[in-house]
Amino acid sequence: LPDDEGEEVEGYKFGSIIGYGGFSSIRRAFSPSGGTVAVKIVRRSDLASQANPTQARNRLENEGSIWKTLSHEHILPLFHFAHTSYADFFFMLLCPAGTLYDILKRDGCPALPRDDAGMMFRQVVRGVRYLHEQMALVHADLKLENVLVDEMGVCRITDFGMTRSFGEDSEVDPTEPLPVPHTLRDQCEALDSKTLRGTPVLRGHGSLKATGRLSLLHHHHRHSRPRRRESTPLPTQGQDQAHEFPPGSLPYAAPELLRTRNAENPYRPHPSQDIWALGVMLYALFTGGLPFVDSFEPRLTMKILHGLPRAFEMPKDVGRGAELVLRGCLEASVSQRWTIAAVDDVSWSVGW
Repeated sequence: LPDDEGEEVEGYKFGSIIGYGGFSSIRRAFSPSGGTVAVKIVRRSDLASQANPTQARNRLENEGSIWKTLSHEHILPLFHFAHTSYADFFFMLLCPAGTLYDILKRDGCPALPRDDAGMMFRQVVRGVRYLHEQMALVHADLKLENVLVDEMGVCRITDFGMTRSFGEDSEVDPTEPLPVPHTLRDQCEALDSKTLRGTPVLRGHGSLKATGRLSLLHHHHRHSRPRRRESTPLPTQGQDQAHEFPPGSLPYAAPELLRTRNAENPYRPHPSQDIWALGVMLYALFTGGLPFVDSFEPRLTMKILHGLPRAFEMPKDVGRGAELVLRGCLEASVSQRWTIAAVDDVSWSVGW
């Protein structure tokens, strides 16, 4: 077959399979210059076998058109794209550690150490800030499974099939940040001036180096078995809401996405949905679990709609900074939920 090991496409030579996605395979590959990369292969036959082939094709085309425009240290780089009659090929950075979900599962502990969790979270936040503020894009499918970790321990956001612009079609002006609620602003100022006085502060947008422990987490055996792109084991078929979610994404969905929509009140991409998902991810990094969990989808939906604090308890011993960010992100009201700038401004305290 054209995508078998040893075959070539536009100068890239295919190596062994290292993983699988929803309807794709991931291979190691070698660039024309000899560098090792990864390639995501989506066969036409696999697209045609989907329940909604047209939707699957649209998402793939959307991902390719957006991904090639992105350039940031916390976004997975797309090196080359090839389109053939047999398949589409996305050549990208090889991330042998896998996803944040893989790391949490592989580590065997209920959660990551606070400093590791905080460092990873800050990197994801800065990638999202780039999407929101510089590109006016909503990722719309942020979750642990969609953040890869490269060989240096750097988090890289990936999977842009759901990503949308929130410019003219959004209810928010991307250049006008929403205010941080006064109570939380006061708490942040108190945290900054008192609680962590004399503690090193990681501000700005510079690179964050991995800790020694994280370097152990991303150790990868070259001949390990190919892994399937695993996801939160919750079904998402048969949704009775206007917004449709990929498998494993419902636990990260913001409440406003679960409310009934109609022609007069359609869904519009909004950066606040990414902020909610960041809160869910932070909770998972600190606890090893998700804040809203239920095998019965209607009940899970109601838990998310009820929001904090009734649906779940704030995790203990996560630190004041993490608690503030969790409350700011998992705020049911879109107008009161933090912006990515607010999250980034306080994220330096997460993990301390």
